[in-house]
Parts: sequence; C-alpha cells; structure tokens
Amino acid sequence: MLDDSHEGSDGKGIWLWTLAAGLLLFVMEFILFAALVPTDWARQVSAQELASLVDTVGPAQADLILDRAVRWYRACCVRTGLEAWSYHVLVPDHRMAGAGLEKLADSPVWPWLAGRVHVVWWSLGQACQRLAVLLFWWPFSLILCAAAGYDALLRRRIRQHSFSYASPLIHFWSVRALLWILIGTLMLLVAPIPLPATGVPVGVAVVAVLLGLVLANSQKRL
Repeated sequence: MLDDSHEGSDGKGIWLWTLAAGLLLFVMEFILFAALVPTDWARQVSAQELASLVDTVGPAQADLILDRAVRWYRACCVRTGLEAWSYHVLVPDHRMAGAGLEKLADSPVWPWLAGRVHVVWWSLGQACQRLAVLLFWWPFSLILCAAAGYDALLRRRIRQHSFSYASPLIHFWSVRALLWILIGTLMLLVAPIPLPATGVPVGVAVVAVLLGLVLANSQKRL
C-alpha cells in the first residue's frame, strides 16, 4: 500500500513537472521567436506549410481545417479585441503625430515593433492551424491508441499465464518519452519552421507504440 501511494505521488510529480516545463519552454520560445523571426520568413513558413497540407489531405479538407483555425483565431484574438488593442498600444498612428509627437512617430523603431507584433499574432494563428490539423487526425489517433491499449492488455494476459514479469525499465523510459513528446508538441505549435502535415500521423503512431509499452509493462493490474 505504501509503495503504491509513493508511486502515485511520484507519477503526479512527474506530470506536474512536465506541464510546468512545457509551459515555460513554450513561453520562452514564443518570446524569442517573436523578437527574432523576420516577417518575410513567417510568410514563407505559412506558404510551405499550407502547400504540404493541401498535398496531404486534399484541397477540400484543407479548406475545412483552415476555416476551423480561422474561427478559433477570430474568437480568441479578434473578437476579444486583443489584436487591435496590441497594435493600438504598441504601434503609434496618426494621432501621435497630431499630438505634437511627429519626431517620435517617425522613429524607425516603430516599423520594427509593428513587425514583431505581426509575428506574434502570426504565431498564434499558426498555432490555431496546427491544433486544427491535430484535431483532423483524431479518428486515426483514437483507432491507433485503442489498438495499442488492446494489444497491451493481451500481452499482459500472456505474461501472466507464462509467469513472466513486466519490465520497469521499459515502462520508465516509455513514460519519459511520452512526456518529452508532449513538451515537444507544445513547442512545435509556435515553431517558426514549416511542419509537414504527414508528421501528425507519424507522431501519433509513435505515441501509440509508447502507450502500448507503458500499459503492457505497468506494475499495477489493469
């Protein structure tokens, strides 16, 4: 009983650490890329990723994915007024010049800052698109994960009848791999690199294999 309680507390601690580390890396990556990524590069990434999406799922499905992403972006950023507010606060307009601050309004730092604000909102829009792509593959993901869970259950039954033991080492490293995949997925949401649409099913297959290894080698009874 004590061992199970200790194992459960360790498991909760690992997942809390993963969540905290993932969010911290996500914020750091978001700030770093917003400051360094050129606007032209952001447009190039969007064009390449869109072309990969169309080639993978077809124009009709790509349009559905993009429409869903646009709806999410508008609901979170446009309708709430956050996007307009950021430009209003950070980027001067004609009202600053009319207030007698012509020299300040003509400073070359403002076009650079406007580009940074644009990259920030582009990153959020790209994250919405990538989340929509993930959601598109959910039936495939559900089937693979269910198959992996059923296979793990069968392997546990076979192991019980053959009097063999689960491998704590395989379980340990499979859980760690799943945690790092979770962190990597958070970071890839705003990564300023073109991601192939085929990366999602490949990643899901890897997750299904690791999930099967975790369940098959769990020390607790299912």
